[in-house]
Amino acid sequence: MRKLLNAKKTNYTIIIIKGLIIFLFAFATIRDYQEIIFELNINYEDDYTISDFFILITNRGYFRASYILLIPLIGCFINKKIGWIFMTSYFYFLVTNLTYSTIGKGIYNTKEILLFSTISILISLFILIMNGKNMVRKSYDIQKGEILISNIKASYIGIFITLFTTWFAHSLVNPWLVL
Repeated sequence: MRKLLNAKKTNYTIIIIKGLIIFLFAFATIRDYQEIIFELNINYEDDYTISDFFILITNRGYFRASYILLIPLIGCFINKKIGWIFMTSYFYFLVTNLTYSTIGKGIYNTKEILLFSTISILISLFILIMNGKNMVRKSYDIQKGEILISNIKASYIGIFITLFTTWFAHSLVNPWLVL
């Protein structure tokens, strides 16, 4: 009986992380939708059509955060190694994006240094939680020898998303950068 109860133990850490990702996706999508409706109301008042809505979606980067959060959201519903890689890649994306934007803009005072350090530590804690023994072995059945390779794959995906979003943001500003 005890073996059965121990086997059915729920990993609350993964539930919290998945809930956070689902909440972030819902929040970003609702916020982006509201921004589009706001711009439509300003530019077209009440005479806009569905084609105007799609033109705004394709010409602006409103749903960029929602598109990026689709990767870990898909990972939330896949309880295999690829799901873990997708969820962890989002945290690697946050690290690389934070580092890239900080290098590009610079840090000029102690408040910015403190903010950068705090956010970096929080993201690193999420990566450490995702690499915990209970998370990796019990929830996603990733063996000890596969953890490093899975982290490398997740970091590659995170770096790729950072590079792609940076390119996309610059191509919105300068259309000559589009291939």
